[in-house]
Amino acid sequence: MQFNTEPIPDARAYMWTQAKCLKLDLSVPHEAMAGEARALRDRFIPYRNQDSYGHQGWYSLPLFGLSLDKPMSWDAYGYANANEAAKDFDWTSVAKHCPITVNWLKTQFPSNKLGRVRFMLLEAGGFIAPHIDSPYSIPDPVNIALTNPQDCVWQWGDGTTLDFPPGTAYAMNISYEHSIYNRSNEDRYHLIVHHHDSTEEWKQLMTTALEKQDEEGYFYYSTDLY
Repeated sequence: MQFNTEPIPDARAYMWTQAKCLKLDLSVPHEAMAGEARALRDRFIPYRNQDSYGHQGWYSLPLFGLSLDKPMSWDAYGYANANEAAKDFDWTSVAKHCPITVNWLKTQFPSNKLGRVRFMLLEAGGFIAPHIDSPYSIPDPVNIALTNPQDCVWQWGDGTTLDFPPGTAYAMNISYEHSIYNRSNEDRYHLIVHHHDSTEEWKQLMTTALEKQDEEGYFYYSTDLY
C-alpha cells in the first residue's frame, strides 16, 4: 500500500498509531446480535484451520463479503488486490436471518461501503494461537464482543490482556501479536467489521477514541484498500 499525508481523490483515511486498539463509542444491541449468531451455529465454517499456527475451535460465518464459504481475506482467493475483490462483495444468504445485525450495520455503523463482515465463533475450550495479521500499524477492523465468557481472554504478545465485556467495540491494531484463549465452558461470539470508506463520522469516532486514551495518531490517505 502507498500512503499520502494529505487527502487525495477517491482515497480513504487510515489512522496510523502505536495504540494496540481504540475503544469506540458505539451502541451495539449485542444480546440480540448474539441470539442471531447462535441460531446459525450449524452454518459456521472452520476458519484458518489450514495455516501453521494450530488454532483450535475457531469458526466464521460471513454476512457480507465474497460468499458464504469464503470468509478469509482477498489474497486467499486469487484476487490481485483488495480493490478488485471488493467489486464482488455482497450480502450472503444468511444475512436475511440476521435482521437486527444487518439493520445496525446499515443504519448505525459509520460506513457507506462495508468490507468483510463476519460472525466469529471460538468454541468453549478453543484457542486462537499467537499471530500477527498485518504489517501496518492501523487499528481498522472493528471487533465487537457479542458474548465474551469470563474465562475467555484476549492476550497481546507482551503478555498484557484486554478487557472485552459484551457490547464493547474496538478498532484493532492487528500488527501487534495477539491470541485468544477460551478456557470457559461457553462459546464466544464476536462480530468483525471491515469497511472500505472513511466517513466523517468514522474519522470523528476514531479521533475521539484516540483522545480519550491519550494516544497519538495521524490520518494517512490511500486509494488502496486495506
